[in-house]
Amino acid sequence: MGVWHIGETENELLDGLQLSEAEQIFLGSLNNESRRKQWLACRSLLHCLIPGILQEVIYDEFGKPHLKDLSANISFSHSGEFAAVISSRRRNIGIDIEKIQNRIERVKERFLQDMELEQIGHGCLLEKLAIYWGAKEAVYKIYGRPELEFKKDIFVHYFDYLCAPSGTCLATMTTPDYSKDFTIHYEMISGYMLVYAYD
Repeated sequence: MGVWHIGETENELLDGLQLSEAEQIFLGSLNNESRRKQWLACRSLLHCLIPGILQEVIYDEFGKPHLKDLSANISFSHSGEFAAVISSRRRNIGIDIEKIQNRIERVKERFLQDMELEQIGHGCLLEKLAIYWGAKEAVYKIYGRPELEFKKDIFVHYFDYLCAPSGTCLATMTTPDYSKDFTIHYEMISGYMLVYAYD
């Protein structure tokens, strides 16, 4: 797992990457420079995590990324000036990084169950909301199916946050034919919350 602080220009990020024709076309379709740099930072970070990798990243019908030869599971996230990547040859994994900001409080009822809202309370509210969101995003990426609902199908159990910069908590995903617990790892980095999980 790695985090990239994006301080390079677009050309600097491109240097050293060998993109497939499909990847070059996709990169060219991104109109926003910040989004292009985030995309390139994820690819650069993947090359750091798996040295010598030359194959392209493909996406399945649900938008989940995979290495073309399926030699490892991968997950990407980016927000603002950070990109994050996690990979594993044995485990299913998911990662999320988000800038901690006030707007998450305005939408908390959309992704949190009533019991989760009670658990969160008031202290360090924005940080805890970012952990809950990131936990659900990471579990969603592991499952990889769009029918999973953040509010209904993923529950984050109570944990003592105590405004600590890093820690773990537990999340449970429940669907009609599947139930699984995940240990959620979180870490605050320069005003961003990094959250990842693996099965």
